[in-house]
Amino acid sequence: MSVSSLALAQTLLNGALLGCLFGSIALGLSVKWGHLGVADFFHLSLTLLGAYLTYSLVTELLWDPFLTLAVTVPAFFAVGVGVQWLFHLIDAQPFTTLLITFALFIVTESVVSMIWSPDLLNLRPLLSDGFTTSIRLPEPLPQLAVQPIDLVALVCAALMVGLAAYTLRSTRAGRAVQAMRQDAAIAETLGVRVLPLTLAVSGLAAATAAVAGMVVSLRMPLTPTLPLQWIGIVVVATMLGGLGRPLGALVAAVVLMMIQNAWSLWFPPQWAPAVTFGVLFLFLALQPLTRIARERFTSGRTA
Repeated sequence: MSVSSLALAQTLLNGALLGCLFGSIALGLSVKWGHLGVADFFHLSLTLLGAYLTYSLVTELLWDPFLTLAVTVPAFFAVGVGVQWLFHLIDAQPFTTLLITFALFIVTESVVSMIWSPDLLNLRPLLSDGFTTSIRLPEPLPQLAVQPIDLVALVCAALMVGLAAYTLRSTRAGRAVQAMRQDAAIAETLGVRVLPLTLAVSGLAAATAAVAGMVVSLRMPLTPTLPLQWIGIVVVATMLGGLGRPLGALVAAVVLMMIQNAWSLWFPPQWAPAVTFGVLFLFLALQPLTRIARERFTSGRTA
């Protein structure tokens, strides 16, 4: 490998692994947006809260980072259920839920600043060498290295996204969610308990934010404004992957981060976020052409 090709390979690898983290964050948003019709920007704030809670439990109570999930996962499940129950009580329409979750998104930043201060907090100096020592890839790529925490992000993303995709496609509860998505009223007449199922989906989506937040606390310095840095890649990955499609959101996040990282090798990195929205623009612009081509192909075959 030449130096330039080695740098490109390492950059693409780092982007793919970071994309796994963003795919984990996008999971809950994709499921709620696609199956419940809730564009839940508060989900990003829950991820941030999960990161700060992990930081506090590790630094103040000396807990193992993975042990913190025993507290944050059920707590966030309850928060997700509570938020969705509020939407049910007020009979909130999609635009109303968007406004409420965005308001919670803004408020959470202020709350985090008041509780933990707006200063950078970094958990990495307190971690053992097992979390911070780079791992060389085996032959034939020994020049490439990965961070252990990136492998944790990969495993968490694979487990959560894989379980969500399997549940939605292959289980009775998943088929009920699909039916509810298509027509909640008809699904309820067929025996689907829409409200309990909606609350459970919302709670599980919020629980994924706890896991993603734990990885965030290990992966990067914490600041209350982090969700503002995530919102572009997470929303675009959710839309490109298809609303309600966990695997699609993960793949889109990985591809987008690889593109962004590769862009930064040749062009100013501050323009990298524009690449993300450029990809989304091209995707949306090509949709009419794709639909026309599909219709003509279908009509040609039937003729």
